[in-house]
Amino acid sequence: MSLLKSYFGRINEVAKSIIVGLGITWRYMVRPDEIVTIQYGSKKNSPVERYIPDRHRGIHYLETEKCIMCGMCAKACPVDCIHMEGTRDGEVEFGWQADKVVLTRFVLDLNKCIFCNLCTEPCPKECIHMGLEFDLAAYTRANGVKNLLTDQPWDTTVDAENEAASRVTIDELAAAKKKKKAEERAAKKAAKEAAEAAKAKDKPDNDDEPTDG
Repeated sequence: MSLLKSYFGRINEVAKSIIVGLGITWRYMVRPDEIVTIQYGSKKNSPVERYIPDRHRGIHYLETEKCIMCGMCAKACPVDCIHMEGTRDGEVEFGWQADKVVLTRFVLDLNKCIFCNLCTEPCPKECIHMGLEFDLAAYTRANGVKNLLTDQPWDTTVDAENEAASRVTIDELAAAKKKKKAEERAAKKAAKEAAEAAKAKDKPDNDDEPTDG
C-alpha cells in the first residue's frame, strides 16, 4: 500500500511541476512585457532603464590620471593578465599623464581574465574598476586584449609602434638619470675629500709644537 501511495505521489509532484511551468510560459506568452530574459542583441526589446547592478563584475576601466604605476593590480592578478609600462623620469611622446608618472602601456587580456575583482582591491589610488559592460564578443582573440589607456582593443600596429618608440625615450631618460646621479655622487665625494684635505692642512702638526726641556 505504501509503495502504491509513493508511486501516485510522485506522479502528482511531476504533474504539479508541469502545470506550474506551463503556467509561467502561458503568462509570458500573453504578457511579454514581464519577460526577464532579454534576447542578446535585441534593440526592440531592450530595457529603457539600466538593469545591471552596481556590483556587476564587467569589463574593466581605468582612471588614468590617478594611476601611480605601483603594479599592485598586476601582482594581485592570479592569471597574470595585466601588463603595464611607463616612466617616472620625464615626458614621453606617446604617453598618458598620470599621478607623477607617464604611462605608455596598460593592457588587460580579457581572454585570460576570470573577473575575480582581485586587481581592484589592493590599488592604493582606487583607479582600476570593474565596469558594467559585459559584451566580450569579437571576431578575433586580439580584440580581447584591451588597452585601458584608450578603452579600445590593443592595436598590434599603432599601439605597439608607439610603445616601442616610447621605450627608446624611456631608456634614454633612465640613462640620463643614472648618469646625473653618478655625477652627483662623484661631486659629493670630491667635495668631501676636499673638505677633509683642507681640515687636515689647517690642523697643527704635533711634531712642531714646543716641548719643555
